[in-house]
Amino acid sequence: MKPIRGKGLACILVVLGLLLSPLGGKPALAGGGDGDTKLAVGAAVLGVIGTSALAYGLWRNRPSQQDKKEPGLFPGEFYVGGYLGGSLVQNTNLNYLSSISPAGGGKVTTNRQKFDPAVVGGVKIGYFMQSIPYLGFEIETNYSRCAVGKQQVTLSRPVNGSTVAFLPNDSWVNWTMAAHVVGRYGFLRDDEVPFGRLQPYVGIGPGLVVLYDEVDAAKNFAIDVMAGVRYMMLKNVSAFVEYKFSHQWDVELESHSFVAADGTLQRGTATFDYTSHRIVLGVAYHF
Repeated sequence: MKPIRGKGLACILVVLGLLLSPLGGKPALAGGGDGDTKLAVGAAVLGVIGTSALAYGLWRNRPSQQDKKEPGLFPGEFYVGGYLGGSLVQNTNLNYLSSISPAGGGKVTTNRQKFDPAVVGGVKIGYFMQSIPYLGFEIETNYSRCAVGKQQVTLSRPVNGSTVAFLPNDSWVNWTMAAHVVGRYGFLRDDEVPFGRLQPYVGIGPGLVVLYDEVDAAKNFAIDVMAGVRYMMLKNVSAFVEYKFSHQWDVELESHSFVAADGTLQRGTATFDYTSHRIVLGVAYHF
């Protein structure tokens, strides 16, 4: 009966991986085309495979199995954790490409839109190899909501006779999914934690970021970098602090607006770079 029970649990974990896939329940986005559909499907498939494989590895390496001789399909160290912290988005220029007065007047840029600080929260699942314990892999998802207060900006050319404009109150939601290759080193080694209780680490990899503002949404690939330090408080429990950096190039919102000095609402396609800095604190359980 034990092999049957084991296979059943493995199947349950695969199903959970499907349900917990970061893009499994993603809402439809404005302006989505065939390329957007392929991107969403591809990211969903990778999310399902990665989450399911890590979930299976967590189960095979659960504490009750760690003292047994059979190492399982993925021998090594698995961990799952959660974190909370602060997020700061860099000021950015918005480049409007169409529908801005006067008709045919060409593109216009608003200088340095400012974002308010925000709270970010997320979860992560990771794995360090048994044969190379310094090398690991990690997937994570996090969420933040950043307010944009009403502010005055300068335009690169006059719109309706003035280079002064105003950005209205707005709210930007950032939903990030990322995969990292992680390198670590261990200090303060002892019998309970042979690798070392104090573990500085760095990671880098691709991210998929979905941005929602009040009326539109955009999704884009990003470069995602992190650096942190973990302390093993117990054999299987750690606390960590991390700095996270994410950058996207040429993000596009098809419907974004500003208010010209004469009070007219100007709306068009806006492109911009989007850079965020985050500092988070978290805890993790290691298998």
